[in-house]
Amino acid sequence: MAEIGEEITIKRKKQYGLCSKLWCLRCMNCCKADDVSILTSRNRRELSVKLMAKYQNAIQLNPEEIQVLDVLILLYTLDEKSWAYQYLYQCKLISNEESQRNDLEFYIPQLMNYLVFHEEMLNENISQFILTSCIQNFYFAQVVYWTLYSISAIVFDNQVTEFQKVRQYLQNLIKRMVLNHETNNEVREQNDKIAEMISTYGTPQFDQHSMKCLILPEHIQLSKYKPLEQQESYDFMSCINFWNDIISISDKLKFADPKIISLRADLSLINTRLPANVYIPFVKDQLRHYTILNIVVEETKIFSTKERAPFYICVEVYNVEKEESKSEDKRERKNSEFNVELTMLSDFKSQSSLAMSQFSTQSLGVSECYEIELSKKEDQKKPNNAALDFEKIGLEIFGEDSNQISERIRQQSPYCHFRSWRLVHLIVKTGDNLKQEQFALQLINQFQLIFQKESLPLKLTTYDIQSLGPSSGIMEMIKDAATIDSLKKKLNSIDKDITLSQFFQKYYAANLHKAQRNFCCSLAAYSLICYFLQIKDRHNGNILLHKSGKILHIDFGFFISISPGKGLEFEKNVPFKLLSEYIDVLGGTQSELFNLFRKLFFKGFVACQKHQDQILLLVKMMYSGHGYTLPCFSKGESAIHDLESRFNPPCSNDGEISVFTQNLINQSLDNWRAKWYDKFQYYFQGIFY
Repeated sequence: MAEIGEEITIKRKKQYGLCSKLWCLRCMNCCKADDVSILTSRNRRELSVKLMAKYQNAIQLNPEEIQVLDVLILLYTLDEKSWAYQYLYQCKLISNEESQRNDLEFYIPQLMNYLVFHEEMLNENISQFILTSCIQNFYFAQVVYWTLYSISAIVFDNQVTEFQKVRQYLQNLIKRMVLNHETNNEVREQNDKIAEMISTYGTPQFDQHSMKCLILPEHIQLSKYKPLEQQESYDFMSCINFWNDIISISDKLKFADPKIISLRADLSLINTRLPANVYIPFVKDQLRHYTILNIVVEETKIFSTKERAPFYICVEVYNVEKEESKSEDKRERKNSEFNVELTMLSDFKSQSSLAMSQFSTQSLGVSECYEIELSKKEDQKKPNNAALDFEKIGLEIFGEDSNQISERIRQQSPYCHFRSWRLVHLIVKTGDNLKQEQFALQLINQFQLIFQKESLPLKLTTYDIQSLGPSSGIMEMIKDAATIDSLKKKLNSIDKDITLSQFFQKYYAANLHKAQRNFCCSLAAYSLICYFLQIKDRHNGNILLHKSGKILHIDFGFFISISPGKGLEFEKNVPFKLLSEYIDVLGGTQSELFNLFRKLFFKGFVACQKHQDQILLLVKMMYSGHGYTLPCFSKGESAIHDLESRFNPPCSNDGEISVFTQNLINQSLDNWRAKWYDKFQYYFQGIFY
């Protein structure tokens, strides 16, 4: 454990020897250990200058619109940083827009990376700026906390390195934030029946059929969340404590039996402390402006793995400000008891009973975090024809529609009259390096912004993820989608000869062309990022098909310079995964859609090459700090040079780039390495291909 006065260092031992490349024979002394770490802040600064100095000349700082990335370049490369400090204060702190991100919040990973690994928490100017910004904006402060806490300990090669300097800084930050963000919440008198309903909803004690009144927004009294193992709480720590309790459940699940009962019991206990001043820290759809009302315990699912116990939760949320603004247009209501007419209650109960009888879901595990969700919805009498059969098959593959899930749960909820009510789907994970996953999604988001900037129809499905600790975090779950693995398993159980192309034709029917086009645009987009970022482990458990026809990828544990399979590396030298069954979905190699795929791949390549600095700078900044502690940088500086060379092939004009991109497509099409990796996953993991 590093002491406060020591330098922040990370040691990595590189092994040599024929045997150690495949497995470690500890008793044979066949490996020679060399320390290949970036050890000191001086070394890190030298590396950042080496990698990023060339970008200094291109910086044009416009006081009216400061580009955050330009300011970060100055921080990482200049010896005299006074100008950079001044420009930092002119940067926009946060943004609620998803289309354009030029705010410091988006670059917090790079800013904290600089403070921890380059300045070793000793730069007073940066520390003061962060403190001032945290005082100014509550959301910014919380993301800074979670980012620093995630960096404060690094699990690497089964060893834990704790940075006491970071922990000490966090303690001081919390003290200041508690003082600056503490508020006095007015406690109003509340009807006993309403108070009981609120406190018991989401627990086994809640009796839906005995409800005598409905809860309205004005009945909710939001206060600090009371953590399970602490008595004292503060406004700034309210949301942090809530997510700490959620993460602790995942840690306990590894040893629980049966797991699902333990999970639901713990979530019910948390529900007794809700609603409270807690939120989901996602920018997407302005979700962080919504307050958590309840965790729907009955919908919870656990994804069984050998070493971890990630689980799925869906959460009821509402927007306080929207409810208050809408309530102004309504007639005046008393804030105490609100008695609902008997007919209104009976209608509500009948709707709830009907919803409960119609919908009942169970799940079958097919990959770590995505499942087939089989609906037992009563079949309506329909003519027996192929189109309707595939409609039913599609329901079994994609599960209950997300809108139907929301409507079903809303009808059962005492908060159903909240106009801003929403349902959010999340996955809670521990034991994983979510810093790398979050970094990968940051890069993918940049690629999507590049495509939008160039007005290209390329479609990447980005989802929010937040690392909450050194090895824990939460991520948005993509609904209305199923893994290709689960889809193939279902089709195989019906008829082994049904292909992916036939499924498209039968399931989408009249909407086939639209689905094919969505497939084409998303396939081209993911092919590009899989090539540039060298995303590996692309078996069918990590590739999903959305109900709209879009293809999308999840799980980015292997990218830039790391791939699964020591010594084997089936996917090595495969630009990206492009199987003939994908081309069949588009209509074959001579089809218009496959020609469109080729055109989009070329145009996307040119766009990424044009804006490559938006990607390369983020990667270089993270590598100059984290170094080998992020597995994606396991090959060191050579991985950075390889990434740069993929953006800059030896081509002098668009014609040569066109030939180069078409060769990449031809090289990827049914590449034997990709096909054998799918077979390997089938025989060893049971993942269909």
